[in-house]
Amino acid sequence: MNYQYIEQLLDKYFECQTTLEEEQILRSFFAQENVPVHLLSYRELFNSQSFGKNAESLGADFDQRILNAIGAEEYKETKHVMARKVSLSRRLRPLYKAAACVAIVLSIGQAAQMPYYQSEAEQQESLARSLEQLQQIQKDKNAVAKGDTIIQLDKLAN
Repeated sequence: MNYQYIEQLLDKYFECQTTLEEEQILRSFFAQENVPVHLLSYRELFNSQSFGKNAESLGADFDQRILNAIGAEEYKETKHVMARKVSLSRRLRPLYKAAACVAIVLSIGQAAQMPYYQSEAEQQESLARSLEQLQQIQKDKNAVAKGDTIIQLDKLAN
């Protein structure tokens, strides 16, 4: 016998594309006693779904019985959680914190470089003083040399 239609329905079933009527056809097919050997593995799947109709359903007080069994008296009442309104400034607080951290790091870096800038300025001042002293020494030397030449000239002239 050709079971191609049943196999097509099985493919559709596993792709979640069957209708309720097609699923009923599959249940009634697998409820028969003479199911082909290559389809026997699906029998339990559809038979287990059919006994669910006859199975005892959970009562309305099932949740309460379970909560009582585990001793969760506080869960009897449903807790309502109110949503909080979040303002724009509250949403931007992490960005403010990040900006403050960046500013602190930059300030520390600037403060760490200040001594180097001061010593460099002091070095420039000392170099300028040394240059002035060298220029003064050069002037004195020139004056002495002029004075020597004048003295020599006077000696020569005399």
